[in-house]
Amino acid sequence: MNVLLTMPLFWAALTIGFFLLGQRLYAALGNSAFAPPILTGLILVVLTLHLTGTSFDQYMEGGQYLHLMLGPVVVMLAVPLYQFIHAIRKDALRIFLAVSLGSGVTVGVAVALTIWWVGDHAVVASVATKSVTTAVAVVLSEQMGGISALASVCVMITGFAGVVVIPPLLRAAKLDQPKAMGLTMGVCAHAIGTSYALEMGEEQAAYSAMAMTLTATLHAILLPWMI
Repeated sequence: MNVLLTMPLFWAALTIGFFLLGQRLYAALGNSAFAPPILTGLILVVLTLHLTGTSFDQYMEGGQYLHLMLGPVVVMLAVPLYQFIHAIRKDALRIFLAVSLGSGVTVGVAVALTIWWVGDHAVVASVATKSVTTAVAVVLSEQMGGISALASVCVMITGFAGVVVIPPLLRAAKLDQPKAMGLTMGVCAHAIGTSYALEMGEEQAAYSAMAMTLTATLHAILLPWMI
């Protein structure tokens, strides 16, 4: 067992296995937003690291292989986007304004509250990246003097909260049209929200992928100048 714990591919395979186990649990619970596979897999990985006394650096010797796949996975979200590209073009200006305003408000509120409660620049820079996917948030937070690990945690919390809160909130407000649902999930819950939007329908997934990509692009360009 000690030999396995030192093998990078063991940790990569174990992480994938925990995610697949999380998928089975997710399906067994009727696709509950409170038990997404990512959250289940995360908890199981953390528990395993704690019980085996494995350091983060040792885990990342295998985890780096999965980390490198984050970028290509995000690019693959262009597939549902392409299917609705003609409809998106017609509303391009309104979509751009909605995503810009939405992402600006969510970052502005988060940064203002962090400055008020904490005031530490590294924490502020990390929290500011909460609404972009992990692959972008880690690099962006490091460029701004933030903490990449904290940025990843903020991204995950934001995504999980968005998946739980956004759908019922929009339904209650009778704003749950596919376009509105997709845009909101993409802006507020990034990749986790987009994966959930894929289950709702192709149109929701397309608009969510587009909103997530645009949000990440705007943040990557503007945040280093603002933070």
